[in-house]
Amino acid sequence: MTADWKSRAKAQFADRRTTESLVPIPVPEWSTTVYYWPEMTLGERRDIFLHARQDGESTVMDLEAIAVTLMVRARDASGRRLFARAERLELMNEYDANVMAQIVSAMASPEPNTEDAEKK
Repeated sequence: MTADWKSRAKAQFADRRTTESLVPIPVPEWSTTVYYWPEMTLGERRDIFLHARQDGESTVMDLEAIAVTLMVRARDASGRRLFARAERLELMNEYDANVMAQIVSAMASPEPNTEDAEKK
């Protein structure tokens, strides 16, 4: 028997990953918009951070992490993944690395909250 709080905890996270909460990133080079959810699951984080190493006090991601980040985070407007895991080598060899880096960088940028937007 699952505790009631577990169901509520799962629902709370699911409520934050709806199509309305997807963040758009216009990608004019690809004539499309890539979407992502600001919050990641632990599984998504693990997939990305497997490509990280410590360099002193900094965390450094290897270049494959860009492709992996797109595989796990890039979505269409309906929330479906844009890239399958099997497309990793394609992403690494057949897509513009600079465009991919720009998308991943935009995903890492903090989203302005309502208060910040009102100040501008």
